[in-house]
Amino acid sequence: MKPASRTRLHAAHGWVMTLMLSLAVMIAPQEARAHFSYSDPRIIHVTEGADGGVEIFMRMPAPLALLPEDWKGSAETRLPPFAVSTGNGPVLDVSALGQTNPELAAVLERSLSVETDGETLLPVLRDYRVWHDSDRPRFGTVKTAIAALQSSLAPKPVPYFDATLDIRLALPGIDLNRDIHLTSRLGENFQVIEKFGTVVKFHRSEGTETKAVIGVLDVSFLPVTTRLQTLRDAASSGAEHIYRGLDHLALILLIALAAAGWRQALGWASAFTIGHIITLAAGLYGIAPSASWFVPVVELGIALSIVIAGVVVFAKPGKAFGYVGLLIVGLIHGYGFAASAATAQFAGGFDPLVLLAFAIGLELCQFAIYALILPVILIADRLVPAAFFAWRRAAALCIALSAVSTTFVRLTASSAAFTAV
Repeated sequence: MKPASRTRLHAAHGWVMTLMLSLAVMIAPQEARAHFSYSDPRIIHVTEGADGGVEIFMRMPAPLALLPEDWKGSAETRLPPFAVSTGNGPVLDVSALGQTNPELAAVLERSLSVETDGETLLPVLRDYRVWHDSDRPRFGTVKTAIAALQSSLAPKPVPYFDATLDIRLALPGIDLNRDIHLTSRLGENFQVIEKFGTVVKFHRSEGTETKAVIGVLDVSFLPVTTRLQTLRDAASSGAEHIYRGLDHLALILLIALAAAGWRQALGWASAFTIGHIITLAAGLYGIAPSASWFVPVVELGIALSIVIAGVVVFAKPGKAFGYVGLLIVGLIHGYGFAASAATAQFAGGFDPLVLLAFAIGLELCQFAIYALILPVILIADRLVPAAFFAWRRAAALCIALSAVSTTFVRLTASSAAFTAV
C-alpha cells in the first residue's frame, strides 16, 4: 500500500473511532441515582458532652438514614418509610417526625456504630431535626451544630429526597482519650454511596482532628494525634479531592491530551494550579460571595469549563489552550475545592499549616496523575503516528459530551438557587 493511501486509511480509522466513541457516550444508559444527592458530605462531630461522656452530632441526607437496604432507586414502587404520598412525590410525614416516635428513634440510633477498646457501644438518640436542603442552617462547627439542633421550629412537610437530617447521639460513661472506631452501614447497597463523602471531626482539648472518607463510613481515631499525623491526614484529604473528583480529573486529562509534550503539559498544568490555589485560599478565607446561588453557579462553571475545553481540544488539537485561559479555569475550579472544604474539613476556622498540607496533597496528586498518563499518551502517538491527533480528538469529544449532561443538571440547580433567593 502506498504511503499516501496508508495515511488516508489511518485518518479514516481515526474519524470512525471518533464517531463510534461519541455515539457510545450519547446512547449509553445513564445511571439512576434516585436515593439522595452526594454533592454535600455527611458531617460528623465527635466531642465531649456537657455533662460528661461523648456526644456525636451528625448531618446527612435523610434518605440515607431512613431508606431500607433493598431500596431500588428510581425503579422502586414502594412508598419510602416515614413518608406520605402527594401529587409531587413523597414527603416526610410530619406526624412521624415527633421526638417520641420509638420506631424512628430506633432507626436513627442504628445510623452509627461506635467501638472503643474492643467494646461495641450503642449510641443513645438525644435529639434530631429535619430540614429542607435549601433551608438548613450551618453545621460546620460544634457550636453551629448545637444551634441547629436547638431550633424550636415545628416540623413541616419536606420533599423526601430533598430532606437533610441532623441528629445528636450520646455515649455516656466514656471519654475521648482512647481508640475510637466509627462505622456505618448506611447506604452500603446504594450505588450513590461510591461517591458519597463523609467528614468526621474529632474534637479534643488538644485540638481537632479531621478525617475525610469516600463511600461506606469506616474511620478510627487513636488516643493521641501528633501534629505530623494531622498534617498527613490533611494532605491525604487534598489528594482525594483530585482523584475522587471527576470534574478535575477530566480537565487534567484534557490538558494532557492537548499538550504536544511534557514541557507544554506541565506549563499548562502550572497555570491551572496557580489559579485554583488562589481561589482555594480566597474561598476558605471568606473572599467570595456568601449568597446561596454562588456555589451552584461555581459548580455550573466547572461543568461548562469541561465542555468548552473538550470542544476546543477537538477543534484545535495542539493549540487548544493558553496560560491565561487555564489560569481563569483554575480560578473557577479553586472555588469548587473551597466550597467543598469550607463546608466540611475547614468549616469554622482552620490552621494555615493544615491548609498548606491540604494544598500540597492536592497538587502532588495532580502531578502524579500527569506522570502516569503522559507516557501512555506519548507511547500511543508513537504506535499510531498517522492518527496523532485523531484519537486525541476522539477522547476529547467524549469527555465534552459526558460533561454535557452534568452541565444541564447543574444549570437546573443554579436556576433553583436563584429562584429561592
